[in-house]
Amino acid sequence: MIYFHPATLTTAGGTNNTLTLRIPHGICQQVLIRALTSSATVFSADITNSDSTLRVLDFGYHEGEINELDVGLPMAGAYTLNINNASVAETFRVLVGVEE
Repeated sequence: MIYFHPATLTTAGGTNNTLTLRIPHGICQQVLIRALTSSATVFSADITNSDSTLRVLDFGYHEGEINELDVGLPMAGAYTLNINNASVAETFRVLVGVEE
C-alpha cells in the first residue's frame, strides 16, 4: 500500500517546507512538487531528515514542476521537504508517496 502525504505551501522569500508523516518504514515511490500559479516559476527542492541536518535527496533546480517516480529512497521516521530559491512568491502543491 502506498501512503500519500499531501500539502500546499506558499513560499515567502522563496522558501518553505513541510514535515512528512512519521513513517515506521517504507520506500519513497513518488515526489510531486507543482507550482500552482505559474509554470514558469523556477525553484529548487530537497528532502532532509526531520531536523534538517542531513540532505538525503537533492532535486536541484526545476521550472514549474518536479514529478519524480520510482524514487526508491528507504524511509523511516519523519522527513522535511524543502522548497528553496523560488523565483517568485508562489503556491506549491506537494505530494510524497511512500510504499509500506
